[in-house]
Amino acid sequence: MRTAALALFLTLLCAPAAQAGAWLRAEGSSFAASSVSINRNQESFTSAYLEYGLSERMTLGADIGYGFDLTGKQEGTGILFLRLPLAPADRAHKWALHLGLGTRYLNGEFLPAAELGLSWGRGLQWGERYGWANIDAVFNQPGNPAKQRLKLDGTLGFGLSAHIKVMAQLFSTFENGETYVKFAPSLLLAPGKGSTTWQIGLELPVAGGGESALKIGIWREF
Repeated sequence: MRTAALALFLTLLCAPAAQAGAWLRAEGSSFAASSVSINRNQESFTSAYLEYGLSERMTLGADIGYGFDLTGKQEGTGILFLRLPLAPADRAHKWALHLGLGTRYLNGEFLPAAELGLSWGRGLQWGERYGWANIDAVFNQPGNPAKQRLKLDGTLGFGLSAHIKVMAQLFSTFENGETYVKFAPSLLLAPGKGSTTWQIGLELPVAGGGESALKIGIWREF
């Protein structure tokens, strides 16, 4: 049970809640992010996330991740998705639909997978500071022997200055009758013109097992 919990905890590290959500990319604009997470047992997970604005009402993206636990068990995911708006862009509350196809990697085998998701988000203001709140719910249906997965992720972020933001995330996953939850605080640093952001954070297990991990990431808008 502990090995299974560790393996799934590593899989959870690929969740890109800070980048995903109800907001669409502007037409012709792109976003890329990559990260690596590692814990004291030297278990690691690496991820890559890409978005491109196909039009004002359609964002194309890719979500890829790969990791292994201390037993050598390997897991990963690769999903190509479309994000479509469910509400006018000028509304304070943003809603979007997530449709994805791809694969889950399990025990040396690539299995087909499909995703369906719903996202809500809105901008926030606290005095002179601005932030954002976001909730993502995603259902992943893989081929056998992988199990169905339901993820519910929440993000709350605030800008402390033009170049510094803080972010808190709660990631919840329900799979094979088990519940896995982790809390992930991060510091976001955007030096210079702000097109590149560095992420320094922690992954702290709340339920379902796993070990605390350090996460280092980089985001780029272009």
